[in-house]
Amino acid sequence: MTTRVPQLRGLPDAPPPAPVPLRPPRRRRSKLLVLLGVVVSALSAAGIVWVFRATDDAVAAVGVARPVRYGEIVTAEALREVQVRPDPGVRPLPWSERSQVVGRTSPTDLQPGEIVTPDALSDTVTVPSAGQQLVGVLVKPGQAPAAPLQPRQPVLLVPAGGAGTAAETWLPVRGAVVSVSERDAASGQVVDVVVPDVNGAQLASRASAGGVAIVVLPKGG
Repeated sequence: MTTRVPQLRGLPDAPPPAPVPLRPPRRRRSKLLVLLGVVVSALSAAGIVWVFRATDDAVAAVGVARPVRYGEIVTAEALREVQVRPDPGVRPLPWSERSQVVGRTSPTDLQPGEIVTPDALSDTVTVPSAGQQLVGVLVKPGQAPAAPLQPRQPVLLVPAGGAGTAAETWLPVRGAVVSVSERDAASGQVVDVVVPDVNGAQLASRASAGGVAIVVLPKGG
């Protein structure tokens, strides 16, 4: 025989017991991390000191303010003072010695922003060098490009005919521009060109008669 227990209605369920808060375990600061932080701080401070010292060690050197072409004389206006940090691979010319640069010939193109070194300049530029001859080519309008010819510009010297005459036939000669004169009253100008010594004499004879035209070639071509 079984006995049924009547179910009580309307009574709320008993609330669950409240959770007991657990305290997180206390972490002990590692002595190694503390030491590492001290070392990093010391290195950072040393780096800042090094940067300031490197700035203080900058020296006044000779820089280029204006373009100077190959073969041109360096003027005082073409130079300016720049601050340079010491570098084993760079030997700048001190600004106090800039008088040694003025009046000398540039054996290369100097561009603004560059630093002048003692080896970058020479008293003279050897033109022509061994195996070359220097020829002055008189050109009139139409015998050379209208664009200014630049020093060391590779060129091809070709036959040019005079007014009403046919051009002489001869093989073109490669050369390089050294300098260009100002135009005269007849708009002619003389272009100094270095050519192989085997072509110099004949080319000079043809150029004096106005029988040479100039074709500009790409640099390195």
